[in-house]
Amino acid sequence: MPFDTTYYYKSADGNTTWQVIKPGGKNKTITVKEGDSMYESLNTQFIDSVVTAAVQQPQTEIYTEKKTDYTPFVFIAFVCIFATLSYIRNRRSAAYIAPAAGKTKIEHTAYLTYYGDSLNFSDDEITVVLQKYFPYFNKLSLLDKEKFINRTQLFIADKIFKIHCDPGYKEMPILISASAVQLTLGLKKYLLPNFKFIHVYPQEFLGVHPTLRFLEGNVSGHAINLSWKHFLDGYKDPTNGQNVGLHELAHALYYQTFVVEENVDRNFRDTFDQFSEYGNKAFEQENIPGFQLYSDYAMKSFQEFWAESMEIFFEKPWQLKETYPSLYGTLVVLLNQDPSHTIPKPGTV
Repeated sequence: MPFDTTYYYKSADGNTTWQVIKPGGKNKTITVKEGDSMYESLNTQFIDSVVTAAVQQPQTEIYTEKKTDYTPFVFIAFVCIFATLSYIRNRRSAAYIAPAAGKTKIEHTAYLTYYGDSLNFSDDEITVVLQKYFPYFNKLSLLDKEKFINRTQLFIADKIFKIHCDPGYKEMPILISASAVQLTLGLKKYLLPNFKFIHVYPQEFLGVHPTLRFLEGNVSGHAINLSWKHFLDGYKDPTNGQNVGLHELAHALYYQTFVVEENVDRNFRDTFDQFSEYGNKAFEQENIPGFQLYSDYAMKSFQEFWAESMEIFFEKPWQLKETYPSLYGTLVVLLNQDPSHTIPKPGTV
């Protein structure tokens, strides 16, 4: 999880402000105005072109220190084409799940805004959604189900959900919050208060660093950003070790604990060094031909290895336990839960 410095820039006319996130150092905000040396050292033409195109993409990471082969005009054309295709694709896509009840007032701006503390879902509503779409929930004991529903309610109430498609669905805040609760059910601290905003896109969304590419999810600033399609795909097959919700929330949990250093679960913080120790050994082992429990993407960095470990821990616990028993045992202590107790060993059913 990179440490970021966020710069806020004002346009030449002073009427527009945008942010530029640069990696390195502790999180901080620096306001830079036209005329400052830092402002002049940046490629402002590139910033102007990107911000104009990205205004509908809050929390988009814009890195100006890396040169791009695209001219501003080509880049704007690319984004416009992407936006048009996304719009057409979104309008043609069938609804994934039933629409929300019409009690909650939703602001219609560039996106739909759900204020979690005013959604007021009943426990029965949440239970119905979880029983239908969330396999993890159905394997819990009655006592843990009650705990899970209560924490889901509290997590929803703590967040603001920005839905980048029309219409929105009540399952969006419920299931994304449930994914966070799944990861942290054994912890005492679970609200991830640094991440006030959750942005939901219908499908993959645009990222610009280090190259133009489409994202299924990422964590940026105070927001968790997710592709709804890929989020749902992660729970359609709960045994394939691929779950973008758990992956991004694992990044958020690490960031909350070790970068923000507020609202920290002490057991998680104090045990993470053991994960690092055994994780580094597994990381090295996975680079040897014949060891392929983790994907190539997990080998990009230890942070990606950590996030994918959460996917495998919950969806392939027996494979992880047999391949890297020490690593698995550390994760059981780290998260204070053991998925192998509820998921049958492959070949025994």
